[in-house]
Amino acid sequence: MRTDGTAAVPGGAGGSGGLDPHRIAEVIVTAAAGGRRGSGYRVAHAAVLTALHVVAGASGVRVRFDADRPGQWAAPARLAWSDPETDVAVLEFLPPPGAPAVGPAPFGRIGDERHAVIDVHAAGFPLWKRRRGPDGRQFRELHQADGTVAALSNLRTGTLEVTVPVAAADPDPQVSPWSGMSGAALWAGSRIVGVVAEHHRWEGLGRLTAARIDHTLRRVDAAHRDRLARLLGIDEPLALPDAAAGAAPGAGAPPPARTVKVVGLPVAHGLELFKDRDEVRTRIGRHLADPAIRMVTVTGRRGMGKSAVAAKVVAMLEQGDWPGGTATASPAAIVNVSTRTCGLSLERLYFDCARAMPPAREARLREVWAANHLVQDRIGELFAAMGDELFVVVMDNLEDLLQDDGTPADGELAVFFDCLFRARHAPRLLVTSQIPLRLPPEMRRFTAEVELAEGLPAAESVTLLRELDQGGGLGLARLSDEQLLKAAVRVHGVPRALELLVGAMADDLLELPTLQEVLEDFTLRGDVVAGLAQDRHRRLGEDARTVLGVLAVLRTPVPREAVEWIAGDLLPGLDTPRVMARLLRMRMVSADRATRTYALHPLDADLAYGALPDGGPLGRRSLERRAADWYAGTAPLPADWRDLDDVQAHRREFAHRLRAGDADRAAMVLGAIGPWMTRHGSALAVISMHLTLEGKLTDDPARLAHLISHGHARLSAGPLTQAVDLFTEAAGLAERLGDRKALQDAVFGLGDAHRQLGRLEDAAARLARAADLARDNGDTEAEAHAVLSLSLAHTTLGDGEEALAGADRLSGIAAGTRDRLTAARAWNARFTALLALGRWEETITAGEQAVRAYAEAGVQEATDYALNAQGVARLALGRPDEAAASLGAALAAASAMENPRTEGVCLYNLAWTHWTRGRFEEAAAAAERAGASLHRAGAAEAGAGGALADAARARAAGDREAAADALDRAAGETGRNVEMVRPAWLAEEARTLRTAAS
Repeated sequence: MRTDGTAAVPGGAGGSGGLDPHRIAEVIVTAAAGGRRGSGYRVAHAAVLTALHVVAGASGVRVRFDADRPGQWAAPARLAWSDPETDVAVLEFLPPPGAPAVGPAPFGRIGDERHAVIDVHAAGFPLWKRRRGPDGRQFRELHQADGTVAALSNLRTGTLEVTVPVAAADPDPQVSPWSGMSGAALWAGSRIVGVVAEHHRWEGLGRLTAARIDHTLRRVDAAHRDRLARLLGIDEPLALPDAAAGAAPGAGAPPPARTVKVVGLPVAHGLELFKDRDEVRTRIGRHLADPAIRMVTVTGRRGMGKSAVAAKVVAMLEQGDWPGGTATASPAAIVNVSTRTCGLSLERLYFDCARAMPPAREARLREVWAANHLVQDRIGELFAAMGDELFVVVMDNLEDLLQDDGTPADGELAVFFDCLFRARHAPRLLVTSQIPLRLPPEMRRFTAEVELAEGLPAAESVTLLRELDQGGGLGLARLSDEQLLKAAVRVHGVPRALELLVGAMADDLLELPTLQEVLEDFTLRGDVVAGLAQDRHRRLGEDARTVLGVLAVLRTPVPREAVEWIAGDLLPGLDTPRVMARLLRMRMVSADRATRTYALHPLDADLAYGALPDGGPLGRRSLERRAADWYAGTAPLPADWRDLDDVQAHRREFAHRLRAGDADRAAMVLGAIGPWMTRHGSALAVISMHLTLEGKLTDDPARLAHLISHGHARLSAGPLTQAVDLFTEAAGLAERLGDRKALQDAVFGLGDAHRQLGRLEDAAARLARAADLARDNGDTEAEAHAVLSLSLAHTTLGDGEEALAGADRLSGIAAGTRDRLTAARAWNARFTALLALGRWEETITAGEQAVRAYAEAGVQEATDYALNAQGVARLALGRPDEAAASLGAALAAASAMENPRTEGVCLYNLAWTHWTRGRFEEAAAAAERAGASLHRAGAAEAGAGGALADAARARAAGDREAAADALDRAAGETGRNVEMVRPAWLAEEARTLRTAAS
């Protein structure tokens, strides 16, 4: 085995050159929760390195290489090695005949003994690169993420903090845009140093967390380390080479800088405090270095910082520092012109460019101008005088000289642009404009557009706000980063908006408003709106303002049909296509060709929304109701719901009803989708929606729908005591209204909440009543769910045979209805009863059947419980490695379902698994997390986690007496919960410890 990447197979690719695109793996997972995708890298002939959570709970895994390209191939894979603590996994597969042979990939480490910033890169398949092919099917495009690692970051967790350009899109607020990038190999130079594992949204869209390969190798025991080393092809697993050492100084650096002649003031000030935009600057630099590109245009709404990023780029060019590291000679001259300072005209361009040249050439050009030649001749002489030297001309705020369709209002400038693309020698233009210059199709290939669509990232926005109050007089220094971050998010990180917020605080000497007060009404403040509103907005007529109002209310990209339907009845005779075409040309509306949808920039939407009157036919409430009606009319029926995307229209209807002031109708919408969303892993989202309804409901049926849906969400996400309160109130209200269907739901929820709280006698009585109500109502699915919970209650009461009878009853219902979910629930009841009876092998088999049945039903409901039961059974059979794998998969499934109670149970069992393997520190960490999760759920067993953590810490310190006492406490705290490792196992270990201590 080698670490230098030399091929071990004749003719194989050794990997010494670094990341090989033909070895990038798309990991395709089939699981009970449905299909998902991740990334990986072929580190050896038959092994792929990935992240464990990508494949956790999988019923099937395939690895695909050269996806959708010539030479594509794929193979089934299996989990060969994993470590739940660091989230690293290795898959093994059998390469098909004809698959290219490869040798082991090179591995290294990033030293954490000194301050350093190291260039890194990774390639994978993130969600934000989702595309739709010509056949209509979706696919993930490959993304190469180039970034850096700060060596001293994340020392406590033993991970790598990876800073990359922010995700270019965020298609689903409930899911990270980087989802799918997990498992990608992280490279430093020519060596793999880690695996992309996590993205924490609160750290921004440009920060990823990677597991360290060297840390993984150090923390596992010798047997696991040797196995991993063999799979990865590493000879010395505890002595990986420093990947950042040995680079040739100056390699790849651009040529030495030369003196650059600069004419005109920079088009923005304060460049030493410039924030972020690394990716944008890189793209601009690469375009300017491309001889085929004559003009680079930076576009974006007002206030996005177009002038600042252009000024920063040319300041870097002046120092010989090409953005993106392009090895190109420094420009001979930089010429800055702006409509907002010295003015922008052909005359200004001509003479400023002339001033950048040697005296003899400047004098010659002045003579040409004075001779009154044709405009084309003057421009031709100017370009010829530049010769082969690189002149960069910055044209700032070009939109001031463009008509609404993007054509120049100045005839001489139109000639200048025409000559620019025809001349043999010409300068490179760096243009900033709210709308791009409109060009004939044949000229567009010589241009590049870089759009600033997103504001500054979170950290840079907070820093900018603090810098705007250097003296501290406005009180920003006393605010926390979290408070400043809320302000940045409210204005979408738009730099000019942040400046205007602080300016509004400073200028209002009478009211002395706080930052929060300015934020609350910033869209109504004339000084702020005047500084942010698009200039062309003032020239719009009623038809265009109506369309903007509709898009502002909709807030998200929508098809044209939505705008036409909403606005059509409100403004008869409105020619929506014509108006939208005009707004698109003016760049006041953006379009996505792939999805054929239209939208406003979020800040423009805020400003337009703030300008709407509250009432009237074109007012805010009217438009919100029309938008809600549009989504209600396009929403899929419940029979067609398969995943969370299928209820997206209902969620938007809910939001529009609420903003229209129709809280009761919003509650009815949420009551219809909330329990389904909870079953599919979005309990926290449901809870947040319910909280917006508090204190706003006046209609009893609406309140009943709210109570039941909210109760089911609390039943999953906790606290369970809140679920009891909600279902108790719902049952009383349903009795009063005579709504037997709602009564059935409320009584079932109340019984299940009591079951999970350990109040088993109360649970059994209510669940039996719920089953009877469901049978009387003819609702076989609800009857089956109640029977399942009743069987689980009997299991916990110690009546295993009665619990198995419940499983048989469920099997009978499933056979009669052919309902897959009921069949899955029958296996759920069976494996739980078998677990309580200690029939371990049967538990494992029934658990496997349950996982398969839930996958066939397309529901995640109890996959986590099934995997957890298999883990406990395997532990009882003396197979701790298999148990750890099952429990790790169970934990991942519970986290995906947003169920803190099951998370806590899985972590508790995993902690005991670590104990049995002699890993006491790991046991303590897992047990602490278990206690926190169980406490968050309001579970009766919450104290068990802390007690087991105390025991593990005492055992690690060699204090057997203290460890035994803590084990007894943990055993007592678990009560009768059969899903947790047996209290008797802990008690027996306590007796063994006391014997050894004496």
